[in-house]
Amino acid sequence: MANAKQVYAELRQPLQRAGTLLAGLLILMVVSGLFNNQMNKSRQAAEQSFNGLVQDYRRALQSEQILLTETSRFAHLQAQGIVGPEPRLRWVQDIREVAQRVGLVAINYELEPRTPATLAIATGSYQLFVSLMRLKLELRHEGDLLRFINLLVERQGGLFELSACALSRMRDDEPTSLHASNIKVDCELRWYSLDSADSMPTGDAQ
Repeated sequence: MANAKQVYAELRQPLQRAGTLLAGLLILMVVSGLFNNQMNKSRQAAEQSFNGLVQDYRRALQSEQILLTETSRFAHLQAQGIVGPEPRLRWVQDIREVAQRVGLVAINYELEPRTPATLAIATGSYQLFVSLMRLKLELRHEGDLLRFINLLVERQGGLFELSACALSRMRDDEPTSLHASNIKVDCELRWYSLDSADSMPTGDAQ
């Protein structure tokens, strides 16, 4: 018994130190586990935040590209006179120059003030307007009319449609002459333009 007490007395301090060390190791392991868990959560949160920033950046680049593209298109439509105040003088000049190029014998025109169009088209804060142009032409033959319209389209001076056209012969009792008027034409062109919804129709008939 005395030997057992002696052995216990000799081992008491080493055992206490070992217990204290094990307790410290256990605490360190628990703390380390908690720290690693927190670090993982922080890392995942950082990754999610980074991915979100990347997505935002990509969307910003896409939006910028869309904006640049749409701005370019809008500027092109403005340059054509399709958006904004109607370029009435350009239309008249185009009509005259194309008629001269085709070699029409005679041309008369009347351009009415623009009015809001009744087409069912969603244009947002803009209003679609239409301006009616009445044309009276004298042709040598029917091909002059087709060439006149095609050249007017190629000039891209505005957006228009040929809404009506009537042809009648001028020389029923005389042979056709390539140097004189043979066909009379009455046409209607409708020029379209987009402008702010509160814009008042402008311009007088010409």
